[in-house]
Amino acid sequence: MGLSNASGDLSTEVEVDAFRCLFPLRFYEKHLLESIRPDARPLGRARETTIALGAVASANGSALAKIGSTTMLAAIKMEVMTPSLETPDEGCIAIDFHMPPICSPIVRPGRPAEGAPVVAKQFSGMINLKELSLVSGKAAWMAYLDIYCLDADGALFDTALLSAVAAFSHCKCFSHFHQIL
Repeated sequence: MGLSNASGDLSTEVEVDAFRCLFPLRFYEKHLLESIRPDARPLGRARETTIALGAVASANGSALAKIGSTTMLAAIKMEVMTPSLETPDEGCIAIDFHMPPICSPIVRPGRPAEGAPVVAKQFSGMINLKELSLVSGKAAWMAYLDIYCLDADGALFDTALLSAVAAFSHCKCFSHFHQIL
């Protein structure tokens, strides 16, 4: 479903897309009855997942993660900072999630993507800032995490999370700084 026929006629694909847009409930019910997803994957099969560490040479840690056709690039820059007086035993993290128009036809130029603030907000509560403390009241890590959506085809949060976790696992500065101490 959704593919053009062998003669190269796109009318079948256009008809399927029109049906999906006009009758979404019937479109998905038809797939469920056939135990297949709209992307032709069986219901119980997960999307193929890949991770490539070190995708950005100038970052302290980076990873390119792919779940199905969704692709995210996460890069981390780390620097040592003086923690605030209110939280002397915590570091800090700044998270930016980018969805440029090139990643999906539904993202329009000049506007932030609807999913971008949601993904960034979800990440903010997932990191234990105490883990970024080096010396209480004196030194802590400031992490700048940038996640770029290169191709959006579903599972945005999962792919963004996978790329961020992989980038942190690839981060070289933690072991380097502790060797100095």
